[in-house]
Amino acid sequence: MATPLFTYFQGRIPLRRHEHVAVLYRGRAEAFSAASFLAEGLKGNDLCVYLAPDDYQAQMLDRLRSLPVDVDRNTSDGSFRLHHGFDNFQSLQEWTQTIFADAERAAPSVRWLEEGLWTTPVGFPLAYFFEFHALLNYQVKHYPSVALCQYDLEQIAINDLLTAIAVHRHLLVEGALVRDNPFYIPAEKFLPLSPLERERDLLRLFRDVQFDVRKLLAALAGYARVQQALSKSPEF
Repeated sequence: MATPLFTYFQGRIPLRRHEHVAVLYRGRAEAFSAASFLAEGLKGNDLCVYLAPDDYQAQMLDRLRSLPVDVDRNTSDGSFRLHHGFDNFQSLQEWTQTIFADAERAAPSVRWLEEGLWTTPVGFPLAYFFEFHALLNYQVKHYPSVALCQYDLEQIAINDLLTAIAVHRHLLVEGALVRDNPFYIPAEKFLPLSPLERERDLLRLFRDVQFDVRKLLAALAGYARVQQALSKSPEF
């Protein structure tokens, strides 16, 4: 049985409960197209999270204030939580556990929106950042939630992009949703790997598309289109 529908992202992309999605976008303006995802959740009494640098938070708040939602009230009552990030893994983990524990007591679900650029201003180690995201798959799986983790293709390094793709089970690329990302490395396999082993596996992934990011993204978008066509087939 399919997991229940959670929402339509941007009004058209079906997201199911328990999905952890890497959103690959291009250009800062696109980072705020997810405002409706948060606004819908705040109106539905979900616990909503926005983890992003301070300047992104300010711009997101401006966007939300233009929508029919009382974002200031939601911020003060704790149903909307903003944070600019942490400088160590333990603090990030503790904060995340508190989010899900609080939601279990008082909210129907969690909406997590994260801007992948937050690590640089606070000096959070990228290796631990991707380990955190490998583990976030477990938390999303055990509580009604959707986590969207955004990465700007104009700002992310190639190695970091490959790792981001590897630790997210689902991807949104070129406007197409890839469920069960073919390059996904489950947490139980990813976490025990040494940095050298992780790099080796990622290079193998990249070699398959002749070390060309455009080919990689095109291949993923093509895979998403095939999935969509199959889902509409009478046999499915």
